Amino acid sequence: MFTLIAENQYQEQLELTHNPAYTITDIDGIDPPDALINTTHNAGADGSEYNSAYVNNRQITITLVVNAPAEVNRINLYKYFKSKFPVRLYYTNASREVFIDGYVQNISVGYFDKKQTIQIVIFCPKPYFNGVSDSVQEFASVIALFEFPFSNESITENKITFSELLIGLEKSIINNGDVTTGVIITIQATGQVVNPKIYNVETRESLILNVTLKDGDLITINTRQSEKAITLLRDGVTSNLIGSLEQGSTWFTLQPGDNVFTTAADTLVENMLVTFTITDQYEGV
Repeated sequence: MFTLIAENQYQEQLELTHNPAYTITDIDGIDPPDALINTTHNAGADGSEYNSAYVNNRQITITLVVNAPAEVNRINLYKYFKSKFPVRLYYTNASREVFIDGYVQNISVGYFDKKQTIQIVIFCPKPYFNGVSDSVQEFASVIALFEFPFSNESITENKITFSELLIGLEKSIINNGDVTTGVIITIQATGQVVNPKIYNVETRESLILNVTLKDGDLITINTRQSEKAITLLRDGVTSNLIGSLEQGSTWFTLQPGDNVFTTAADTLVENMLVTFTITDQYEGV
């Protein structure tokens, strides 16, 4: 059993399942999307060389029968599925509760069918389903003095000139989805923090900000695709902080499963409260 709900741009919802007005006969496009593989053919050689790949846009087609009174129920659908306008689909089954955003591309009506049939085509530029509930995982930095755990080569690449850091404890951040995804990271300052830093312990990637925070400051780092941003909220005023990003820093993404991070600062790392907000993403349902 499954549940399908459509939400229009005004946040009005219509459940298409368990609804006596409609009978869904088919939903196409909720399986993992196709990938486009780019290759180069070498003259005189069999086959080709792999270059890159990306996932195509998703197209979801809903086919349903309109039950009596057909005219009233058909016209009611137009309130939620307007050509070219956005629509959000919520899909729930025994394993997943997800949503996906798209635009109504086409509505075909079999006006003279014995049982009136409608086919709705929804174009989804972002092909992955999103978990309905965000996962919020946080940790406060517990102070400890360590030799910097990465190699001298890594220190040089990241232009870090000090040999010791005040560093927080490690924290496992879980991505319960099945695709790599961006994340929203917030740094709440409970006192002064000089040059906050976040490290991925496993990949040795870092995100370093050259800024001094004071009590009450809030940094928000968004590494999601097409949404990358870093802002500082101080005394009710929001400012752009991308200019404070250390050269060589990485816009973190989370692999499916465990991702181990730690926090650091030049001074006063204990005044950092770091939160990761993750929207799990799925190829299909």
